[in-house]
Amino acid sequence: MMNSMKKTLGALLAAGVLALCSCGPQLPELPVENVKPYFAEAAKTKAIDTAFYEVKDAKGTKLGSVLYSSPYSDNVKGFNGPTPILIIMDAEDRIQNVVLLDNQETPFYAQRVADGGLYSAWNGLTAEEALRKEVDAVSGATYTSNGVKNSLVARLKAYRKQVK
Repeated sequence: MMNSMKKTLGALLAAGVLALCSCGPQLPELPVENVKPYFAEAAKTKAIDTAFYEVKDAKGTKLGSVLYSSPYSDNVKGFNGPTPILIIMDAEDRIQNVVLLDNQETPFYAQRVADGGLYSAWNGLTAEEALRKEVDAVSGATYTSNGVKNSLVARLKAYRKQVK
């Protein structure tokens, strides 16, 4: 008797878990405060996937998109490991900012990359244009530069497939 009750309870629990999971995975939210530095009028973010968010104003008008390179570039390495980036795109899907996120790169070299203008090399370009653009590494910070460039390429290739 006890075994049949356990089986029934187990079946009900499994059915309940399946019912909860049938609505699909919950995508993580991106707090509006996190995008305010890039989109002053932001009122709402909408997850497209775990690394792609649309940003909208209070009227629901698309202001742009936020793309995280991870997980698409997790295998891309700089000198000391992965070089995760954030790509900010405007409403016309043109790159506005590229930002190096928390990483293990030596701060001196990461700063050289910033000072060398690498992060702004793609500003104003569409994903297609950015993928075709030849961008030189910053002298003296080649590994970090190549990590950033390759992270951007990996993410934009995935983005291109997501928006087609």
